[in-house]
Amino acid sequence: MLRRGFQLVKGLGQITGQKFSTGRNGITIRPLLSTGTQWDTGSPFQTIRPLTMSPWPFSTQPRDYSLPNASWSEEMKRLYDHYNALCEVEVEGGGKRKGPWRRLPSYNRTIKYATGGRCLSKVLQAKARLFTRNIEEQGAGFEYVVFSNKQEKRCVCVFQAGHLLEGPPGHVHGGAIATIIDSVTGTLASYLSGPVMTANLSINYRSPIPLGSVVLVHSSLERTEGRKTFVTCQVTSADGSKLHTEATGLFVSINVGHLFGA
Repeated sequence: MLRRGFQLVKGLGQITGQKFSTGRNGITIRPLLSTGTQWDTGSPFQTIRPLTMSPWPFSTQPRDYSLPNASWSEEMKRLYDHYNALCEVEVEGGGKRKGPWRRLPSYNRTIKYATGGRCLSKVLQAKARLFTRNIEEQGAGFEYVVFSNKQEKRCVCVFQAGHLLEGPPGHVHGGAIATIIDSVTGTLASYLSGPVMTANLSINYRSPIPLGSVVLVHSSLERTEGRKTFVTCQVTSADGSKLHTEATGLFVSINVGHLFGA
């Protein structure tokens, strides 16, 4: 039990660039970053010295791909503004406070921004890219933003498919639709249940999606059973009048140490 705990902590240390070594009475942690807490176990009593916190514990501020860019259509921007406005609510006196909705930032691959470019396993190499964010050209691939509502246990994604996602002439490839569904439903499952992996994804294609159009990907929690999280999903036109695709997903909670090679 103790060994497994040490292996997990060691694995997590690699993502933050922290070194772990065993002292006489436990583990000595010497952070390479200016975040977290340092333990000194060279004496019978542990002493804790808090370190300076920084707003972003990585070497550089990564680009947030969920923010508007020049490739977004007017419809995409309108829907973004609509859901973004729900992230704040007005209070008496003209002030504002956080609302039930939250915009989820999206990066190319957050892990590559860790100090020293450290990766946690042979799978996550320095050149690894998040599949939906691996195209640098704006508007060419997956342009989307996800808003979540933890209280209602659901999320909505505003999605605009670029020209590189073409399947049938003038329409979005079915695999690209499956990808965005998997990404959105998995985001909701992990947001509610912690780290998860897809166990099953069942998709019914109802109507093709025109290339370049804007659609909404609605995802809701159906139920949870132990480590299992069941999610439903519908892809509709921007005004909700047409159902393009519907799906169900099963996600299984995992030990984060498995992802980090611990």
